[in-house]
Amino acid sequence: MRKAGFLIVLILLIAGSTFAGGFKKYAGEFMNLGAGSRLTGMAGAGVAMINDASASYWNPAGLANAQGLQIQFTHSKQFISSIQHDYLAVSHPLKSNSTVGLSLYYFTVNGIKDSRQAYNEADDKVDYSRIKTFNTGDYVLYLSYGHKANSNFQYGMNVKFIYRDFNVANALGLGFDFGMQYRWFSQLRLGLMLKDVTTTMIAWSTNEKEFIPPSLRFGLSYLWNFKPLNLGIQPAVDFQMLFEGRKYASQFHLGPMSLDSFWGIEVNYKHLLTLRSGMDDLQRFNTGIGLSIPKVSFDYSFTAYQSELGNIHRITVRLFLDPLFD
Repeated sequence: MRKAGFLIVLILLIAGSTFAGGFKKYAGEFMNLGAGSRLTGMAGAGVAMINDASASYWNPAGLANAQGLQIQFTHSKQFISSIQHDYLAVSHPLKSNSTVGLSLYYFTVNGIKDSRQAYNEADDKVDYSRIKTFNTGDYVLYLSYGHKANSNFQYGMNVKFIYRDFNVANALGLGFDFGMQYRWFSQLRLGLMLKDVTTTMIAWSTNEKEFIPPSLRFGLSYLWNFKPLNLGIQPAVDFQMLFEGRKYASQFHLGPMSLDSFWGIEVNYKHLLTLRSGMDDLQRFNTGIGLSIPKVSFDYSFTAYQSELGNIHRITVRLFLDPLFD
């Protein structure tokens, strides 16, 4: 496993130094807003610990630990409620050691005013009746598979279909992700997520092409169980390595390579009430709370923006049902 890790990092370093100039910076940023309220409440630190239907987004290897039929829906508003960001995920066991997932990640901006045809040359003024409105949206459909190789190691993969609609132009894209999780010393968990493995191309109707380079996210978490108090405490940290030449927009950088960190913690009481908190790569404070009852859970997360753009509130409902078939 150690050799495989070194090989992955080496490939990414070569790809980053060789091709960074050909990629469009931030081309895949719309896919980095997070999914679900559990890990977003922990600032996104959870590539090693995710184990529910939202693993399709965070690390498909975690699907191997998703029990039964799970259905999850998340709704959020951000930037003064102008953007609707939603996530719908479903997972189901395929065999005793494998699980499949289907999820739709999307956000839309509605009611944008289009005044391009509003100017009336004859009257030399704006005709407000000619102002129209339109909607834009970004959509990503994930087809995911997670497999448990043994009691300690599992892996997973995504095929993702991308559609972007900007009214005057639209785009299609196809990408692949690969993830792994490893349990070490019983309570310590390691995780790795390699996104856009083969480089994701987004082709626009205007004949413009954007390329998203491979990126690497790795992390670890440790679960402490305090049985006398019925508490489970799980801190986690993730590191994200990108190759887009972000330099001063990142925490650390070396040539085209940048490195950012995500820190979070989850405290669970009797598997009933959960508190979460964390600090993300932009040094924003994140927090959340979860309530679990038989067959259903409710989660809320909050991300603070220290600007006029407003804070982010997310609400997630998760259903835990019996498998449809054995």
